[in-house]
Amino acid sequence: MSNSEPNNSPFAMNSDYTEVGPEQIYSGTRLPQSWQEAEGYLRRALRILAITHIYPDGDAIGSLLAFGKAMQGLGKVVTLACQDPPHPRFDYLSGVHDIRRSGEGSYDLLVSIDASDLQRLGTIFMPVPHAHIPMVMFDHHITNTLFGTVNVVDPAAGSAAEVIYKLLRRMNVHVTSEIAVALLTGVVTDTLAFRTSSTTPETLATAMDLMRAGASLPDITRQALVLRSYDSLKFLAGGIVASQLEDGIVYATITRRMRKELGVKEERGDAGLVGTLITSMEAHVAVVFVENADGSIEVGFRSAPGYDVSQVAFEFGGGGHPAASGCTLPGPMRDAVNRVLARLRRMIREK
Repeated sequence: MSNSEPNNSPFAMNSDYTEVGPEQIYSGTRLPQSWQEAEGYLRRALRILAITHIYPDGDAIGSLLAFGKAMQGLGKVVTLACQDPPHPRFDYLSGVHDIRRSGEGSYDLLVSIDASDLQRLGTIFMPVPHAHIPMVMFDHHITNTLFGTVNVVDPAAGSAAEVIYKLLRRMNVHVTSEIAVALLTGVVTDTLAFRTSSTTPETLATAMDLMRAGASLPDITRQALVLRSYDSLKFLAGGIVASQLEDGIVYATITRRMRKELGVKEERGDAGLVGTLITSMEAHVAVVFVENADGSIEVGFRSAPGYDVSQVAFEFGGGGHPAASGCTLPGPMRDAVNRVLARLRRMIREK
């Protein structure tokens, strides 16, 4: 995750809300869900630029594609954009290769999907040409900074795909099989096939509806979660061997040198290592530190039930969910590790 949006956002806040921290949303004092305003903007718009977050996961890509196809069905001209290319595992999604890596063009509405702060939109958002264009934001992260003109944030949803599905139902959009496959991809990947604490009866009901619309749960689960490249398997094995368990925290550091020694071609990410480490019975929290090409350190958190890593990630300029969050810190690796481990130890002591 990247740094949070500062208070001088180029977008005017919705008058019904003020800038809030994750603890306020978490406590239920703020649940920004401006559905009617969002629908109004979407129905009036002719040319939409829809953006999802950097280093997109299955929920980001699936939700973006589903939204785009739905709006095109309503006669809108929609451009889908993301700073970084989708992982090849999502090649089965219709339209995935049409996602642009630039936000240039003429638009009358911006739509942010699955991004908790403005910086998560990366280079697609360009302050000078985009500052005067209204933005509708759809998200489900507890740490969302409410940076849109209209903010639809549902922290109770297990995925952004659930939020987009609710939008399509409200707007009476026909859910085609292609839309269903994209949305079910989002649901399956963000809930880890319905294994996270964010999975609710509504999540399961959404999945059932999407299956009835033509999405295959077994196929999507295999494509999006099960299959791995051989490079990823080597990376995962190396990370597990290099991991350490201390004070209820299991952690691993992935340097550029290690990636090179393992012969891993993928330049980013941890190949699912942090999700594997949290399965350790002794761990309250898992954290993986990945050294990027620019020297920054990408930090991924996972936690066992009862431990909220979203607050820790938020303090370091990131965000996410109570059980799965992340942030990006400046290097060197040793400094990032020391800062994060000290904060996690304090969190565990205070529990």
